[in-house]
Parts: sequence; structure tokens; C-alpha cells
Amino acid sequence: MPPTTVVACDEPKAAATNLEPLFAPRSIAVVGASRTSGSVGNAIISNLVFGGFTGVVYPVNPKAKSILGNRCVPSVSAIDDLVDLAVLVIPAPLVQAVVAECADKGTRHFVVISAGFKEVGGEGVKREQDLKVLAHERGLTIVGPNCLGIINTAPTVGMNATFGRGMPNAGQFGLISQSGALCTALLDYAKGVGIGFSRFVSFGNKVAVAETDLLMALAADPLTKAILMYLEELSHGQAFIETCHRITHGSNPKPIIAIKTGRTLEGAAAAASHTGSLAGSDEVYDAVFAQAGVLRVDSVNELFDCAEVFVDPTLPPGRRTAVVTNAGGPGILATDACIRAGMRLAKFQEYTLKSLRYQLPPTASLKNPVDVIGDAKHDRYRSALDAVCADEGVDQVMVIVTPQTMTDVTEIANEIREAKTFCGKPIVGCLMGLVDVLSGVQLLRKHGVPAYAFPEDGMRAMAAKCRFAEWARQPILPYKQFEVDQDGVTAILDEETRAGRTTLVELKALEVFRRYGFPIVPYALATSADEAAAAAAKLGFPVVLKISGPKILHKTDVGGVRLNLMDEASVRTAFDEMIGSVKKKLGADVEIWGVLVQKMLPQGKEIILGMSRDPRMGPLLMFGLGGIYCEALKDVTFRLAPLRENMALEMIMDIRAHKLLRGFRGEPPADVPAIAECLLRLSQLVSQHPRIKELDINPLMVYPTGQGAVVADARVILSPDD
Repeated sequence: MPPTTVVACDEPKAAATNLEPLFAPRSIAVVGASRTSGSVGNAIISNLVFGGFTGVVYPVNPKAKSILGNRCVPSVSAIDDLVDLAVLVIPAPLVQAVVAECADKGTRHFVVISAGFKEVGGEGVKREQDLKVLAHERGLTIVGPNCLGIINTAPTVGMNATFGRGMPNAGQFGLISQSGALCTALLDYAKGVGIGFSRFVSFGNKVAVAETDLLMALAADPLTKAILMYLEELSHGQAFIETCHRITHGSNPKPIIAIKTGRTLEGAAAAASHTGSLAGSDEVYDAVFAQAGVLRVDSVNELFDCAEVFVDPTLPPGRRTAVVTNAGGPGILATDACIRAGMRLAKFQEYTLKSLRYQLPPTASLKNPVDVIGDAKHDRYRSALDAVCADEGVDQVMVIVTPQTMTDVTEIANEIREAKTFCGKPIVGCLMGLVDVLSGVQLLRKHGVPAYAFPEDGMRAMAAKCRFAEWARQPILPYKQFEVDQDGVTAILDEETRAGRTTLVELKALEVFRRYGFPIVPYALATSADEAAAAAAKLGFPVVLKISGPKILHKTDVGGVRLNLMDEASVRTAFDEMIGSVKKKLGADVEIWGVLVQKMLPQGKEIILGMSRDPRMGPLLMFGLGGIYCEALKDVTFRLAPLRENMALEMIMDIRAHKLLRGFRGEPPADVPAIAECLLRLSQLVSQHPRIKELDINPLMVYPTGQGAVVADARVILSPDD
């Protein structure tokens, strides 16, 4: 079994170490083992002893001589051998001292079941921080605290170091869960529907082992074909993205399927910018999962449905789906589900139709879905599958069986199994029902063919597999870096911070974007009517005038904007009127830097780009249609910065209205590459300047292909100086 190494995180933690002793220890000490039936300490010993653990178990209990036939020791110090793994089930105040004692004896890996840490607040927070410091100083791996434990069903290990009810079935899925209580329900449900696990971890408070470490451990396990996750929150979004990106790409990509529940208080509170008001915690996690290649699901049923389709490692080359059924109604259900899930029905080649016409009865429907009629037996299914699977225009197949009086479900299931062996394409069985089809379902699952009770569930899982296949085939592109004036922007931000300003006026904001290579609307700052007229003449008419001052944020409210000025005379008049209006409404002593003279831009597509810095995840980028569409439709998409080169285009294609950018009803297509470049430049800007808290470019005026885009207006908010 290859060693697994902890990947680096943004936060200091225990030294990088091999995690394999967590999953395959040769010896385990259970500190807090108990003779009392029904206690956690007794349940863990019982699971290890009767669950088939192949190593040595040391119950640690100074008040007992033996537990379940295993001699007790009074302390870890009394154990003669090296202990690979210590499982602690003791009061929280005692944990740190026992961990230190074990470390002195050479133990480097721990599972802390005990609760009473940060989840209870107060002293528990300090207790957990002290344990984290100890782990870092001594190079320890600690799962927990406040967790259910670890399971490894491999026959060479057979370890159930949890207090759950018994050993789960062995299988090909690794499960990582933040919630211990939910885990017991997941394990029980999985056993009931015949799903097994390779490895399982409840990681609790993540004091010294995060989800990224465990993901890498499961990815390195040859018995784990897919990774399932239950998450309440992530510690470090970018580290998670990088880890998952590595796992879901490469020569042996493994799918990661996740349920994410709960909302952070930070995510639920709307920020001042457009981006912040549109980005809740779900949008943040959608962005993270999209960049990481993680398949997000909404329910436990969907989690296991999607997992089952990956029992078969064959990935579909495309989304063209064929359906073979013995009933018209289920075929229609499958068709609707196929289209809803974003796939399409395959169009059969002429040779396929000819083969079906020759082998099936006249009453059969030969077009996709293929209806072999209710009296079909296994031989008719075989004929249909032979033809459909050989079609070059078919990427994957669903086979539906409804139990009729003349239907031998087991024989048909065997035909599906045999078709899978020679097909070279994913095949999914849909054996509708529960009791009459059970033997067929069991046969399919035994031979690695996914089986579902209803077409909708199967199609949703097949669509997830298609998305993963497309993701896994994508090249891993680098993070785009442009030549920019980073020091110049730092100087601007330093100046604003020293002046106590957290909102950049438009003049300063435009200067920030200019230094990062954004296309900026031509502008000049004028301090007199004559300067304004001269600047306008140089820029070319028509022009726009905007008041500029450090505390004048809402320009329109104080008469600080004039549009569509066509000559020098109108510019001079507008300048004087604007200065007078602003002083009248804000006071004669209001600080005015001058008037910003800008070229009036021709009409184009209005786009909004934005950023809101999530307290936990980092800079969250937003893209969507600008103007009224932004607020009215909320048709926006999000990603975490920094962006890889392909992610900008993905953001653009993710909004529902992206067709408007491709050209609609005779309009020319918009310059999408120019938008993508602006997104990549924005990603670099906010990644290199963490003081930028929020930002909106609204609108980015986009013109037809080849004519580029221009930043017309922008807003930048800085974090307060601490």
C-alpha cells in the first residue's frame, strides 16, 4: 500500500507525515477502555476485538484486569511495545497529558473521540488550541477531537476504531464525515442497501488532520474507487481546491462526491458590494466545488446513487445515451430524466436500426429508447444490447426492466452483466421495483454493474459521471500571471490607508485597474473649466463629467455627474454648475480634487465583475450581466481566486444568459476572450492585494468580437487598517 503524505495547508500544523498508520496500525491502545456495556470505551474495544482487527489491542484502564478477554494495562507507559495508534476516550481535560505521554513512548498517531473542546466554547477553545500546539511541536497526527473514529475494512487490517454499531460491509467507497452522529446513520443506511466502504473517517474538530489530508490518504488507497464527503465547513478553500484538483485529474482520477450543509454567519450576512449581496455561503461552496472538480449532491440518497455509478470505472466518452426498456412509460420517464440532467438521447446509426429491425418483433419500437415490449425475455434483451452497445454514436446505456409474469429478472440481469464485459461503455441497470427484482439487483451489484430502482435516479447518477469524465479529461492549466505594476497599486493602497479612507474614489479605482492592465475608459482630471474643456477636446466628444473628491461617494445625489456633453462650451458650463451644486449640498469647505472628464463610451453589452473576500475562503470572484440584469435576475456565477486559465471561460459559460454573449437574434457575438482576460487580471489583482475587501466593475462595457471591453465604472473597498 503506497504511503500517503499530508499536503501543505495555509495554516501551521503538525509536520508532514505518513498517514497510513492511522488506517493500518499494527497495534492500538484504547485509553479509557471500559467494561461497562453501552459505554463508548466498551463499544470501541468490542468493535476492535469482534470486528476482525488483525493487530494487537491494548485496553488502557487502571481499574480493570481485562476487558473482553484482553489484559488491561494501567497506562500507556506500561506497554512494552511501540503503539502505532492511540484511541482516546477520556475526559477532555486529561487528553493533552495522555497525548504527551503516548508521544514520549513513540506513538505519533491519535484518534481523540472525547468531546469538550472548541464545540463547547470557553475553556474548550483554549484546550483545543493547546492540543494543536502540542501536535505541531511534536509532529503528531490527531484525528478529532469530538469524532466517531476510523474504519478500514481491508481484510489485511479489519479495523473498526469507532463506537458505531458493528463493521460496515467492505466496498470501494471511502467516506469522510465531519459529523459523527450522521455517520452512524450513513453506515446503517449503506449496510441496508448493500453498499460497502473501503475506509471511513469521522474527523470532528480537525485539530491536526484536515479534510485535505484525509482526501489524499483515500486517493492513495488502491481499494478506494470513489470518495464520499459530508461537510459542514471547510478550513481553507484554496488548499481544498488544489488537493481535489490533484485527485480528480491525472492518470488515475478518482471522483469526489460531497454533501455540504449549513451556512456560515459571514456568508449569510450581505456585504456592501453587489458581489457580497449576491454571494451567500452556498454560492461560495458551489464555487469551491466547481473549481475542485467535486460533484455536489443535495441528499444522502443522491450521495449513494452517484457513488454507485462509479463502481464501474469506465468513463463515458460523451453524453449520448441509449435506453433499452420493456415498457413505454418507463422509457418516457428515462427520456425526460436524460434531457433534464443535461444529457441527450443518442441517434442510432443505420446499421444499428437494421440490426434491431431484423432481431426484434414488428411491435417493438426501434428508435431510442428501444422498447423490446413487455413479453421480452433475456434473449430479446441480449439482441437489443448487442446492437445498441456496438453503435459508435452511443456513449452509455441504461437498461430498464419492469417485472412482468413472463420476465425472468435474474436472467435479464445476467445478460446486462455479460453485455458490460464486452461493451467497453458504461451500462446502468434500472430494475424497477423492490421485491420481485431483488435477485437481479444483487447479481448486478455483485459484478460491478450499477443498479437503480427508478430511471430518474439512474439518469442523475449517469449525468454526474459524464460531468466527472469531462472534468477529468480537461488539461491542468497554470495560473495566469500578467506583467503588472504591483508596487504602484501597493503605493496607492498605502496612501489611502494612511489617509484613513477605505473606499477608493473612482479616480483612484481606475488608476488601480490601469496599473493591472485593464482596458480603461480614457479620462483626465481637471481642476478648472478651461482644463476640463481642453481635456474634452483632446479625448473627443461626447464626454462625461464626474465630480472627484475623497468623501464624495454618491456623485449623482449631489449633482456630480453630467452626461453626453458635445462641445467645449457645454463642458465649461457643466463644470461650473457641478462645482456649485456639490458645494451647495455638501458645504463650501467640502474637499474637491477636481472633475473627472471621461470619453462617453458607445453602447455595448454591460457586464459586472466583482469580488468579495470571504473570511474563511478568501477572494470570491463574481461574473454576470451588468446593469438592471444583475439585480433583477441575479444570473451570476462565482469562483475563488486565483483562477487557472480555463476557469475564466467556465465562469462566463456558467450563467444562464451566456447565449446573449454569443450573438442573439442578429446581434454580433461579444468579445468573450476580452471578458476572460479581465477576469484573469482581476484574479491576479485581488490575490496579490489582500487589503482589497470588496470590488465591483459595473459596468464592464463589452463590444463585438475583436473590439475588446472597457472598464466604465468601478468601486473598490479596502479592509480597515488594524
